[in-house]
Amino acid sequence: ITHPVVGWTTMAAATLGWHVPAAYELAIQDPAWHLVEHLTMLGAGLLFWLPVVQPFPIRSPWPRIAMIPYLVTADIVNTVVSAALAFASAPVYGWYATVSAAHGVDAVRDQQLAAGLMWVPGNLAFLVPAMVITARWLLGRSVVDRTPVATPTSAGVALRVLPAASDRGDLLRTPVLGRLLGSARFRLGLRLVSLAVLIGIAVDGILGPDESPMNLAGTLPWTHWRGGVVLLALLLGNVACFACPLVAPRGVLRRWIRPTRKWPRALRSKWIAVALVVVWLVVYEAFDLWDSPFATAMLLLGLVGAATCVDLLFEGSAFCRYVCPVGQYQMATSTMSSRTVSAIDPRRCDTCTTRDCLVGGPRGPGCGLDLLIPKKSGNLDCTFCLDCVTACPHDNVGIVRQVPGADLATADLRSGFGRLARRLDVGVLLGVIAIGGIVNAAGMTAPVVEAMDRITVGPRWLVEAAFVLVAIVVGLLVLSLGSIGDRDVPWTERLVRAGLAVTPLGTAMWIVHFGFHLVTGWPTAEAALTRVGHDLGTTAQMPDRILSCCVPPPDWMLPAELFALSIGLAGSLGVAWWGWRAASVNAGSAASPGVVTRRWLPSAVVLVGLWAITAWI
Repeated sequence: ITHPVVGWTTMAAATLGWHVPAAYELAIQDPAWHLVEHLTMLGAGLLFWLPVVQPFPIRSPWPRIAMIPYLVTADIVNTVVSAALAFASAPVYGWYATVSAAHGVDAVRDQQLAAGLMWVPGNLAFLVPAMVITARWLLGRSVVDRTPVATPTSAGVALRVLPAASDRGDLLRTPVLGRLLGSARFRLGLRLVSLAVLIGIAVDGILGPDESPMNLAGTLPWTHWRGGVVLLALLLGNVACFACPLVAPRGVLRRWIRPTRKWPRALRSKWIAVALVVVWLVVYEAFDLWDSPFATAMLLLGLVGAATCVDLLFEGSAFCRYVCPVGQYQMATSTMSSRTVSAIDPRRCDTCTTRDCLVGGPRGPGCGLDLLIPKKSGNLDCTFCLDCVTACPHDNVGIVRQVPGADLATADLRSGFGRLARRLDVGVLLGVIAIGGIVNAAGMTAPVVEAMDRITVGPRWLVEAAFVLVAIVVGLLVLSLGSIGDRDVPWTERLVRAGLAVTPLGTAMWIVHFGFHLVTGWPTAEAALTRVGHDLGTTAQMPDRILSCCVPPPDWMLPAELFALSIGLAGSLGVAWWGWRAASVNAGSAASPGVVTRRWLPSAVVLVGLWAITAWI
């Protein structure tokens, strides 16, 4: 009976079964059944936690890493019950409706409070242990993987021999997909196709109807492209930048035009990108770009023109690295991906003297973002262009598995950044993208819209612009409160780590927001494409006028969204804890689990508060 399957099943059965209205009201009105309820809950809890805690002599038959899905899936059960109670429009249990009225209490509000108490502490009860187990497992793997083995030779000298490289699931080793991704011609062709699609969308935005749901520029970029790439980014990496149409002209024109200028040293930071991301968020909210096909078309063509001009004037990929706000967002989201471009066997890089992956060689150009593959970590500043794959003479670069967000916690010395934990511009950029995601979604909720409607001072666009700016500034100030934990760590590093820590939660918010529009607005693509076919004379059918968000959200959407946000919170709490540990080690201060946890608590409070806002949204 101590098997994990028994524990998980009994816990789920007790949680779901006793919240069935008939069973719950039986237990609350009959003392004997009330005792049975508590005994079964206690027994189920003991059986559930035995495989996790493993007190002697209990030993789980499953590997320790299996406790992570064990805990996370149990949290789903808790989330489903909590959400059902929190969002019910009437009291679920009739007994409480009568009692609450007698005491002058709003039964629905009382039920929502109870659901919140069950939800938030319940989430942490499952996810914090899962986070700790993940951290210990990763730490154990890193110690094992990096420890050299001493091997005596005949001369009595100990040689450092690294263990054999493990299989990292390189996508480039798959039979068909790997050959396509490794082909520079295929990659350029894909970008040219993307450019052709972009031009077609822009033409429809200029010449087509002004109604967004009936225009390609009003549907595909804002609903389908955004929702699709943010989901693919989690699975495959920075797919949007990989097939980016903005760099397609560069790939062709640089065969005749060779830029010789270097990007100005004073501008080699993320501050331009920070400003452009803020401008993007403000303009999007104030002028409703999604509702103007013509403005969308001008924006798309403007981005292509700006990228082409910068890339034909300056060496490398200056536009992608320092300017493009869309690219910065994609790279920030891709930090949560399970895939990264990396060296397959780092030992082979130790013997390489040409560094073709960086500077280029006979097989192709090197990295335009100045990332040396053996010193690269994570997906920041990586556009997945895969030029390094073509350039490497040893075929030692692949798209391999990684632990999502792990490089944000270490924030160590890496190619292209120096020590990431000291890069305030990067920390602010990630913080703006995460807080901006929360603000962008909040701006579409009824309470916020109604509040702005009540403000009559100045034009509406100015009110909305001020809302975005003020909300982002306030959000960043609140986020900075989480950096007060360890005074021995430089304040710059503490602020940077606050921005790094909020990235998983911010990514979850973007996924939830764009995923909602993708699911509820999916039919708009069919309507817009049918309308284009009718205009071109390829079909006689003319679609009916539809709204941008024309499908009611399915019942599973809200629990799925809240679960995604909870996973984002767990990731942010983990990045914050391991970030404080790394900061303490670098500063030479105490780094025991108890000390690190005390320093971590302020950031944990801030992150849970931000999570509560996302759940409210």
